[in-house]
Amino acid sequence: MPKRSYAIICPETKITKNYDTIKLKVEQLLAYEISVDEYLEVLDNIYSKLEETANTVSSMEIPEDLMPYFKEQIEIGLTGIDMFLQAINELRVLAELVKELDETKSEEVRQNLLQKIKKIKEQGLGLAAEAIERLNIASNMAIKNMIKWKAKEN
Repeated sequence: MPKRSYAIICPETKITKNYDTIKLKVEQLLAYEISVDEYLEVLDNIYSKLEETANTVSSMEIPEDLMPYFKEQIEIGLTGIDMFLQAINELRVLAELVKELDETKSEEVRQNLLQKIKKIKEQGLGLAAEAIERLNIASNMAIKNMIKWKAKEN
């Protein structure tokens, strides 16, 4: 039987749901389409889910014979989760800055706040995008390594 290409067996996956959600909520917050409370609730929900995922993955017991197949992808995945959690923490600051922006009367303070908001938005979303890239790498590695492991078992 001819060998199959891994690219045909397992196309690359892209996991972007959490990034897309956070990016949308940042835009909505800054456009005053959602409240600060709603924004923070979404961030908290995603944070909790990712933290739970990281704890589950960290506490998994992997048999010694499988470790060579999955160790690197687990490390990359956990790094991606940590980066995403850090991005969420950075983006939480936007809520306070928006409140300050609403309360200020000074045009100079307003302009400084707008610059801070822009910088934090770019940094936070940039870090989240990097995190998602790592998570996609880990996900694709998992699929390919599972296929390699199953092929070796057969």
